[in-house]
Amino acid sequence: MLLGRSIGDTTPPPARSKQENNPTLLFTWWCTGFSLVIILFRLAGRWVRTERLFREDKVMALSIIPLLARMGFIHVVLIYGTNNVDASGLSLEDIEHRRLGSRLVLAGRIFYALFIWTAKFTISEFLKRMTDRFWKRTYEMILRSIRVFLGVTFFAVVIATLAECQPFPHYWQVVPDPGPQCRLGYGHLMTMGVSDMITDVMLIAFPIPIIIKSAMPMKRKISLILLFSLSAVLIGITGARMANVVERHGSQQYRTVWASSEILAAAAVSNALILGSFLRDRGVKKAKYKFGSTSDSIERASSRRPTVTALQWGSDEDLIRDTNMGYRLDPELHEHHSIPRPAPAALPASPGSVGRDKRNPFADKNWQFPDRQGVSSRDSEESDLKVPVPEQPMPSPREIHMSSNNGNGGRRNVNFFDVGGLLEDGATAASSPHSSLA
Repeated sequence: MLLGRSIGDTTPPPARSKQENNPTLLFTWWCTGFSLVIILFRLAGRWVRTERLFREDKVMALSIIPLLARMGFIHVVLIYGTNNVDASGLSLEDIEHRRLGSRLVLAGRIFYALFIWTAKFTISEFLKRMTDRFWKRTYEMILRSIRVFLGVTFFAVVIATLAECQPFPHYWQVVPDPGPQCRLGYGHLMTMGVSDMITDVMLIAFPIPIIIKSAMPMKRKISLILLFSLSAVLIGITGARMANVVERHGSQQYRTVWASSEILAAAAVSNALILGSFLRDRGVKKAKYKFGSTSDSIERASSRRPTVTALQWGSDEDLIRDTNMGYRLDPELHEHHSIPRPAPAALPASPGSVGRDKRNPFADKNWQFPDRQGVSSRDSEESDLKVPVPEQPMPSPREIHMSSNNGNGGRRNVNFFDVGGLLEDGATAASSPHSSLA
């Protein structure tokens, strides 16, 4: 095979100048910047919609650290170079620069693997939150095995990166040639590539049976399977990276291009489902209230959104809603379509208004709420507004004032607005219609 013949070819690639690596450096920064933008869009969108971050969001936020750390190391590596180069004709300054670059490339490879595995862990954390809605131990055990395998493979990549070359200082030795095991880094390339593809296959295969067994239409099943199968893009990139890097004799410039492409693809795939729910206005959202008049609230049904669940497939919270495997939302989380009704009108205790105070007819000590069982059922909003008219109508404020004056025998009765004694006894003051206002 071509791969086997290429692995046997350990000739170091020719040296490249800083100017020749500038396009690669620009591409690496471009991929890193777009990956950062994707992550920040996810975090900002989640915070705006819910004013909180889920656990997978926090894990994705932590992935920014290895993303930027890797970019910082690779920036220096592309400027100074590594020891995987034909050292003939190099100056002492170039040799020192390449020693530094060879040290930093080890750290860059570890942070590169850490970002990729953090993105995978984010997907597994999202799947865990979805399967928590089932009471099925099989899914829990499978997902736990996947997460344990993620941890084991990450440590395997770190060990392969640091233990391939012995003695360890030969990793940054330029002259004399330390040998292909200390220059090429194929141990890291192969270990990470194989582990990367296996874990991607596991993350793709886990949710597919849940989708197939669901009660959704076939079109929606296919769309969700394709959405979860986006990690297949990472499998293709990883396979192409392994073959092409070996064919280029482990050239660091070529290696960086493929690694940056995989970082951008991993950021897009691990955030695609969440960002898609944002674009479709699905998923968990905070409560939204509309302020209006009382009549508006009576005439319209409530337009408040559900605050806990989105009840739509394709959202990041209720992805498993339509499955027929024993999953059911709590009754209090179901969406209820209720029509707001006004409070029952207060009615007098008796048509004759027994017990009414003559000086203050509105103070009825025998008033009580109407018996709800005695009120007939209301079928429309209009019936809520129909209140029986009492036989004896309430007196007007003028009649109250006149009766109070007659009962007090001409005594001065100071009202709330009687500022400065304007309502003294007199024909003009007593007959003024404005003086009786309380």
